[in-house]
Amino acid sequence: MHIQFFIPEHHLPDKERRAKWEAGGVPDLLPSGKAASAQAWLFQTWMAVRDEVDSSIVQSLPETGIVVTLSNFLPPKFRASRHQFIAAVVADFLPHPGAQLQILQNAAHAKRLPGSIFMPHWPQPNLIPRNPARGDAFETVAFFGDEQNLAPELRTEDFKKELQEECGLQLRIQKADAWHDYSAADAVLAVRDFSSARHLHKPATKLYNAWIAGVPFISGCDSACAAEAKDGIEYFMARSKTELLELLSHLKKNPALRRATVEAGQKKSASRNRDAVRSLWVDLLEKNLPAGFEKWMSMSNSQRWLFWSKQYAVCLLDKKLRS
Repeated sequence: MHIQFFIPEHHLPDKERRAKWEAGGVPDLLPSGKAASAQAWLFQTWMAVRDEVDSSIVQSLPETGIVVTLSNFLPPKFRASRHQFIAAVVADFLPHPGAQLQILQNAAHAKRLPGSIFMPHWPQPNLIPRNPARGDAFETVAFFGDEQNLAPELRTEDFKKELQEECGLQLRIQKADAWHDYSAADAVLAVRDFSSARHLHKPATKLYNAWIAGVPFISGCDSACAAEAKDGIEYFMARSKTELLELLSHLKKNPALRRATVEAGQKKSASRNRDAVRSLWVDLLEKNLPAGFEKWMSMSNSQRWLFWSKQYAVCLLDKKLRS
């Protein structure tokens, strides 16, 4: 069954970026906002599966058939017709009550939201793993992301001084043009905050990247990491700055623990690398969505009315819990 990836024209890659995709390469950097989500979630997926799945890119919302798009590309009052089956990738946005299926990037979120399915985000393109020549060196802890997304307590000069004096480590903020380069990282720091916030709408992509790169990973209380990995074995959770410094000091003194964590993470990476994610998408597109569409077409008007009633209630509750 044909699958249509709906991306408005102004969110498609430009000619230079598209040429790189077409040549088999994957751009390191993506634009910001909706265009980034569209290219990371939709265009990248289509490029990865198009040789296996009957599919195409469309620039306007089709009136019939199976459509994969961003939830934020659907009009606010949109509701799929009897002849449409919409699988909405939520990404960092909100679920759309007019779609029949919500594709979520956080496994804990998917467990809580009826009518959804979890799909891991693609790992970082063109990832360079930690340089094996570094051996048991433990000198640099790196943050991969925009600095404002690092916990405020960890952005200060005082923290950098504490990190050096107590742990013998330096903090490196890896800028966007080097988000793929883990060659000089001895640990990855990915703490958004030290609150109990679970960040249900955020993915565990940085964890996947660290697993693939062969680097120990430290997060806050993020639900995405807790849903997919074991604390103290496949990653580490820090609940305060004090706990973080104690953890890093412990890791500094225990290379065997670091090696064991890296080994456990690399085993897990087999289910989150690019080949694994491609296989998950192929199954979704060739099996789940066609089966969902056939079921939808066979429903009576009253069954579809009941479905939409539940869908609106679920999405409204999700929005309130996120606010």
